[in-house]
Amino acid sequence: MATAVRAAPVCPDRAITVAFYETGVLYDGDSAESTGGFSGSGIDVDLLRELKRRSGCRFEGLRMTRARIWAELEAGRVDMTPSGIATPEREKLYAFAPYILLKHTVFMLKGRPAHPASLAEFQAQTKLRWGAVRGYRHTPAYDAALDQARAQGRVVEATNDAQLLRLLAEGTVDAVVGQPFVMHRYAAEHPRKPQLVRLDWAPQDSVIPAGLVLSRSRFSEAELAAWRQMVREIVRDGTLARIARRHVAEEDLAELVPRD
Repeated sequence: MATAVRAAPVCPDRAITVAFYETGVLYDGDSAESTGGFSGSGIDVDLLRELKRRSGCRFEGLRMTRARIWAELEAGRVDMTPSGIATPEREKLYAFAPYILLKHTVFMLKGRPAHPASLAEFQAQTKLRWGAVRGYRHTPAYDAALDQARAQGRVVEATNDAQLLRLLAEGTVDAVVGQPFVMHRYAAEHPRKPQLVRLDWAPQDSVIPAGLVLSRSRFSEAELAAWRQMVREIVRDGTLARIARRHVAEEDLAELVPRD
């Protein structure tokens, strides 16, 4: 019986540029770790190291804010970025290779006199302010709430998740939307060690896939298909679970790693 030959991406004659952004266990650019041509540590950088190993292509890792990454991707100066969330608008410009599930919930500080019971109740209290990372998309329900609040001048923008947690811990904002494993990490690292309350105000709309984002202007359709297939293989053969297990607790794996 003939053995199926896996289609490997064709490597360009230049280094593939990958832009990372700070977000807890997904990417920590301040880590001293540097292997496989990438600096930093986290699930995303380990995924890219595995893609480099399997493809044999040359890569160059860059560190940017999330908002700048989207601008650089659109301008054609960046080829890929990890942990991106697809939207109809983005899918016109980029291809997505999902590999991880991100659960979005609201976080407020413990000890407030009373927490709103719902997203609608929070929105109705016009003195309450959101914090949000510029360039992030979440889930439809939370994005709609944030867009409404922005129109009312009730959103304070952060450049990354660490700054977002600081805004919440220091009382600049009343609530943020984030992933539990990210927010709890930054809370533990903050000098005040803030106690967070996790509020799941949109349970039917809280988990959304995120994936490797590839620029359609930098890759052909055949090349995009080959990269997406390689990412699928990393999920299906258990490599992604092994990567994630190095960075998160075992009980968090079910929320993070999709089942094929």
